[in-house]
Amino acid sequence: MPVRRLPLLNSMAQVQLHQGSRSVFSPLKSEAWTTGMLSALLSDINTLEQCSVCSKPIMERILRATGKAYHPHCFTCVMCHRSLDGIPFTVDAGGLIHCIEDFHKKFAPRCSVCKEPIMPAPGQEETVRIVALDRDFHVHCYRCEDCGGLLSEGDNQGCYPLDGHILCKTCNSARIRVLTAKASTDL
Repeated sequence: MPVRRLPLLNSMAQVQLHQGSRSVFSPLKSEAWTTGMLSALLSDINTLEQCSVCSKPIMERILRATGKAYHPHCFTCVMCHRSLDGIPFTVDAGGLIHCIEDFHKKFAPRCSVCKEPIMPAPGQEETVRIVALDRDFHVHCYRCEDCGGLLSEGDNQGCYPLDGHILCKTCNSARIRVLTAKASTDL
């Protein structure tokens, strides 16, 4: 007898068999066919690359970075969780992915005066860091400890350290005079 298959309308579709003048529905044949199709589908899905973050198969666009595959929405900064699809990023020594801004916030040297990270201004790629007496300074924080004058520009330009203090030339000279006067009176 010829077998005629009906088009699948849903997962419970049945195959109709013609035996003489009556029709017989066979759910077993339908389930076997559905199981076979599911097996083939699962086999195809198992051959897809898996996302390094969520471990799910990547069925559309693959984003490749750091030698791994990601869904674009899974490739994010470990700190702010913002998507880094098409955005510059960097990787720390532990292999964690950061947006540039958060990388600077986390790893940039801190100013010894204001304690804020020394990092480029928004839209800039570089910044200036001043190091004196093994301490880090923003340009605008690099000031004489006595008079508060900016040491990076003007007449007081330059650092004249004394006893671990950051001083301008004028304040350094004044401290030396005081120390010299005290030393001569102590004799």
